[in-house]
Amino acid sequence: MAKKPIKSKKQGKAKGDTNWLIIGGVVLAGAIGLFALLYFALREPETQSLAQYCAEAPQRCVALGAADAPVKLVEVSDFGCTHCKDFHQTKAEPLKETYVDSGQVQWLFVPYALRPETVPAANAAMCANEQGKFFEFTNAMFDSADIAFALTREGILAAGEAVGVEPDSFLACVSEGRFNNTINVNQQAASAARVTGTPTFFINDQIVRGNVPLAEFESQFQAILGS
Repeated sequence: MAKKPIKSKKQGKAKGDTNWLIIGGVVLAGAIGLFALLYFALREPETQSLAQYCAEAPQRCVALGAADAPVKLVEVSDFGCTHCKDFHQTKAEPLKETYVDSGQVQWLFVPYALRPETVPAANAAMCANEQGKFFEFTNAMFDSADIAFALTREGILAAGEAVGVEPDSFLACVSEGRFNNTINVNQQAASAARVTGTPTFFINDQIVRGNVPLAEFESQFQAILGS
């Protein structure tokens, strides 16, 4: 009987052979993922425009001047801040008279508290705003000779009395902390806009930190206004 021819078996891959194509793909994917993580970790964080914030939530800010003014000046100040006090006593009125009253600049105030101790004063400013007295109250607070007293309940009520607010409704608003939540939301918005201290200003979204000379404000305004 003739023997059946023996069929040769196809030789498969050795058990220990490595699939370099798969490994290469895994390594490449891992490298791409790593670079993506590094990119998102190291890139400059996106910032929020406080001018846009005020435009979208006008009840959280206080505006002075023409809404269509070509320059938007946003101020973030704290009633316990000595540099803010100096700014308001020496620079605020000249800027208002020259640029705000002429319709060239709209001044946007973001009621804010840098510390828990100054939240009641910021809340009181918004209470005064209910009666159209925000700016008068702000000036009265910063004009106080004693910042420590101005921040007390007695100091706040004295400032309100000095600017002629209706006392009963003002006292009720102050006592209940009616705008404390607004101040808290403003703190978060300011933090997202990279505010780390007071005063901080934004001139058409360009940040200006600190109580800078009056000439610096004027220079930036003129650069935008083209005059």
